Amino acid sequence: MATGTPGSTARRNSSQQVGYLRFSVNFNDAGIAAGVGKQWLPAGALIIGTDVYVGTAFNAVTTNTLSVGTVGTVGDAATNIINAQNVGAAGLTQNVAPTGAALGPLAADKQVYLTYAQTGAAATAGRATVVVKYVCDNDL
Repeated sequence: MATGTPGSTARRNSSQQVGYLRFSVNFNDAGIAAGVGKQWLPAGALIIGTDVYVGTAFNAVTTNTLSVGTVGTVGDAATNIINAQNVGAAGLTQNVAPTGAALGPLAADKQVYLTYAQTGAAATAGRATVVVKYVCDNDL
């Protein structure tokens, strides 16, 4: 897969294809409550939907939510791709639409951040896979 600008770690397909970022999250990943930086989206990317597959339900007693976004730095509330998706049950949620700054084409390369929030007694299990689907403007 071709990359974009030299020095950029964002993935940019060179032909008319849907690109994607795929990453997993566990209930006990280091720093997950504050936010963990994952992969990068390229400048000009248009997010067309995000899927969340929960293979092992997150089992904190009261709430289990996953948020994904491009805003801020690690520790900030990054929620403009997925905002507080319930991950307390196994299953697949498809094509969650972005909001805010992630709604239109991205002005610059953006790192994707992920946070897991839980309340009640702490989780002892949980694993999910997130797939952020996007297209680039290759008509230039």
